[in-house]
Amino acid sequence: MNKKKISLASENGIIDGIYLNAGTNSPLVIIINGHNGFYNYGMFPYLQEALSRYGISSYSFNFSHGGIVGDADYFEDLVNYEKNCMRLEVEDVMCVLGNLHSGKFEKYNGLFLLAHSLGGVPLIFSAKKAQDENTVINGLILVSAVKQLNFWPQEMVDEWKLNKVYYKKNNRTGQMLPQGEEFLDEVLQSDSEWNVENEIKKLHQSICILHGENDEAVPEEHGRSLFEWAHRGNKNSFLKIIPGATHTYNTKHPFDGPTQQLEEMINAAVLFIHST
Repeated sequence: MNKKKISLASENGIIDGIYLNAGTNSPLVIIINGHNGFYNYGMFPYLQEALSRYGISSYSFNFSHGGIVGDADYFEDLVNYEKNCMRLEVEDVMCVLGNLHSGKFEKYNGLFLLAHSLGGVPLIFSAKKAQDENTVINGLILVSAVKQLNFWPQEMVDEWKLNKVYYKKNNRTGQMLPQGEEFLDEVLQSDSEWNVENEIKKLHQSICILHGENDEAVPEEHGRSLFEWAHRGNKNSFLKIIPGATHTYNTKHPFDGPTQQLEEMINAAVLFIHST
């Protein structure tokens, strides 16, 4: 297993990431974190190591405006954090895809996108953009993903609209993190420009949808809806509900070891990758 840090310069800023190379011509998985996620969060380093053991390379990265700098786990850059939005996250994913043949990554055989939670939105929109540009992506994996961008409590959205910024407490760090105006506009456009259902139905790839039975953050029903929509576009799409699994598959940050639920999720993803 060859592990190294790869930083990419985009128009939006620096994208830091960790690349685990499982060997030339192995499948490559791009890992897209959810809201307030980052490559060092909880289960993600273990996920990369597990994929490598199965002969699968991966690149997990921090969004340019995610607020996390390098290997940190504290939101240091709140100026950029407030500007973060789905548009920027899609542009970051496209930047990663555009750098895969830049010499920074080993030659791969099969390309997959994997996203957790809110990361499912930039994954789906990036996959459609890549499809329009004839970039081949072999399969998509949605882990505990949301079915719509506007899943926030109405009272939060009302205050957000009033003030153009909403300070949401991060329970892990205790920080009040500013959700900005462009992100709000996208949330309000979740039935039009940022409609997940409309976009996922346009995708041609097989989509593997994994969701925890006891997901406390994004209810299981989100995964079932995503599968229903994905299955219309590709009958090889797949849904697995992990019994007893929470939003992070019964793990936490800092990571204190894998769980049965996490291993089930990883095994399902690996089976999908090797059979696609």
